Amino acid sequence: MAKYRQDKIKRQHHVVEGLEPGLELLNNLDLVDGIIPAVIRRKKGGTLGFTFQYYTPSGLKLIGRSGGAVQEVFVITKQPQAVLEALYDRQLIPRPKNSDPPSVPN
Repeated sequence: MAKYRQDKIKRQHHVVEGLEPGLELLNNLDLVDGIIPAVIRRKKGGTLGFTFQYYTPSGLKLIGRSGGAVQEVFVITKQPQAVLEALYDRQLIPRPKNSDPPSVPN
């Protein structure tokens, strides 16, 4: 698949089935500058959804899961904590049990 952008979403790799609605939600956030769905890997299990992994120098990394596959999703933003809070509020990703969002490393 050739590299191209559809709105803020870079289409270099295919997207795991079932993750499109979450990518569209990310696409509609004004705080998000870009979205890069990355490599897809097989996995066992069938949960669907996203989880926060860690902050990156350009934003944050999410993991998208669907029945039988896992995909890394990189979110480009200058305000990663605000994006993470928006994703919690919109229930795209589960809020951590301790309810404190992770802070951006200095």
